[in-house]
Amino acid sequence: MYVCGVTVYDDCHLGHARSQMVFDTLHRLFRETGHIVRYVRNITDIDDKIIKKAREASRPISEITGRYIDSFHRDMARLGILSPMAEPRATEFLAGMISLIERLLSVGAAYAAGGDVYFRVRKFPGYGELSHQVLEDLMSGARIEPGEEKEDPLDFVLWKGAKEGEPSYPSPFGAGRPGWHIECSAMSLHYLGPTLDLHGGGLDLLFPHHENERAQSEAATGATFARTWVHNGFVTTRETKMSKSLGNTRSIRSFFEDSPYPEEVTREWLRYFFLSTHYRSPVDFTDQALASAKLALDGLYQCRALLPAEDEGEGEDRSTFRTDFMDALSSDLDTPVALSVLHEAKSRINPWLAGGRKGASPVDPREVRALFDLAGRTMGILLAPPSRWVSGLRAAGAPPVPEISETEIVRLVALREEARKKRDFREADVIRDRLKESGIVLEDQPGGPPRIRRI
Repeated sequence: MYVCGVTVYDDCHLGHARSQMVFDTLHRLFRETGHIVRYVRNITDIDDKIIKKAREASRPISEITGRYIDSFHRDMARLGILSPMAEPRATEFLAGMISLIERLLSVGAAYAAGGDVYFRVRKFPGYGELSHQVLEDLMSGARIEPGEEKEDPLDFVLWKGAKEGEPSYPSPFGAGRPGWHIECSAMSLHYLGPTLDLHGGGLDLLFPHHENERAQSEAATGATFARTWVHNGFVTTRETKMSKSLGNTRSIRSFFEDSPYPEEVTREWLRYFFLSTHYRSPVDFTDQALASAKLALDGLYQCRALLPAEDEGEGEDRSTFRTDFMDALSSDLDTPVALSVLHEAKSRINPWLAGGRKGASPVDPREVRALFDLAGRTMGILLAPPSRWVSGLRAAGAPPVPEISETEIVRLVALREEARKKRDFREADVIRDRLKESGIVLEDQPGGPPRIRRI
């Protein structure tokens, strides 16, 4: 499993957070299902943007990349992202890139011109298939920049000849530096061989980056480059893609610093928010959507807090919760459906919990607990002990997760019923509002006791 990582010239933003959470969930899912995961996530530490940043700051490139690599690792720790097997940096694999370019030259898939080396796009018959591009359509927007000596406007650079004021490295084609696309091909080949089980990244990488990776890798090895491709959708603000070039990004660091909650709470809150939308769909980052995610996650923690100990409780029926949950994740990583299974379990067991655990539970509470634990291992949520979740909210000055006992709920419901019988509706409303403040909603039923629901 190879995932394109970050180009280290600035702090990571929430678009990066979503991408990392998507592939972290895949990583966790594969491990949960018994696979040995060889996960490689690269770091691009030589690039035009990095050179520009270093020049503007009048600092060495190594200082810029070192600073933002450290920042990236701090962000991954904040997000609770599992570490990959390997995290290669492009500058550490120059020999592999040069070797790959030499191979492409030897088979006629590449050519040297003006100190640069280019890939012959038309020599690769399947070019455009991955991103559903048509060569004739691409030609209308293609051009040859001044100083380039391409044979064809569609050709892309594998090696850039040295320029004054830019870093360069020796090679058989002359001093220079690698093009962006060849970096990932060389690093993935080194660690994972010619064929990947899964290659992933953001949707913005589909073309040209992944299309070019595929073309040059398959031209060099003759093997299928990746069996499966996974691209996560954009994070938007006001339905516009979050992008550094548009100036509408929000850094991961600032989101955590601005959050009223401790890191442990903020991490799961953000995870729940992103995983509530299918990874291929765009997600609009709004305060309202964030608040809804927080309430939904609070509801799951409230349920978890009331579950009996692991060796207590027995249900009337065996549930299909685990099967349904894993089926959802195994069906193109359908995290919204997986989350709905958690809420279905919560809804089925909450009345029994709210009623003081009298009689048999409609579902085995041990199965619900096991389901929540499974969500922790695969989705990275519901990992905190409920008491720490509550204390984290209190420390932030936020309304705490209610800690009302089942006995107190039963007592207040009985008092409200008594007030209603006496037609003291004002007192009944006061009790109802008191329960609602503690996360308990009473839904009156005709001819019977109210339905008790936790929010």
